[in-house]
Amino acid sequence: MNNSILELQDVRKSFGEDETKIDALKDISIEIEKNSCNLILGPSGSGKSTLLNLISLMDVPTKGKIIINGKNTLNLSKSERSVIRRNEIGIIYQRNNLFPYLNLLENVMVPMIRKNKEKAIQMLKIVGLDDVTKFPQEISTENQQKVALARAMINNPSILLADEPAGELNSKKMVELIDLIKNIGSNTTVLIASNNSDLIKYFDTIFYLKDGIIKNK
Repeated sequence: MNNSILELQDVRKSFGEDETKIDALKDISIEIEKNSCNLILGPSGSGKSTLLNLISLMDVPTKGKIIINGKNTLNLSKSERSVIRRNEIGIIYQRNNLFPYLNLLENVMVPMIRKNKEKAIQMLKIVGLDDVTKFPQEISTENQQKVALARAMINNPSILLADEPAGELNSKKMVELIDLIKNIGSNTTVLIASNNSDLIKYFDTIFYLKDGIIKNK
């Protein structure tokens, strides 16, 4: 039985045309197992964010297939892609992307398929936040990322994507956030992109990305 939840087959992403054409990703083929914890490791400009944008269905590949839970997403409409993204994918951005005019509870409830205030409060408690009436600017950077994690997990996604989620934290806080992501997403496939090689020991599988190519170390 195939245990993969995510598969990329010869995925290429190009920008521009003719003389200005740039291949950000070059024929990427990877397979991600269910309930695994994975790291995409690469320097700035290697294509990590581009890759996550494709996996999250925010963008489409120039070439190749992206298969999520056995479904080929290649020929889906924009609305069909949106449904998969809402139901099956949670996303944490490098900068938490919280709405400054909404309090913590309201931020977490934004993507909810079925609005449930108690569920959102409970999710915030799980990440260690009790005062749900505060606004993002009233809490630390670390706690803002915890709110972003709670929001990403609120619909119980099968895949959690994170783009440098601990990039603005010190080493200790970074490890604490990574552990929290892994613990909350115990039944979720986690895929984190980072340029920090110190994180290697915390992951099941490492994909080394350089110049748009997945390389073996």
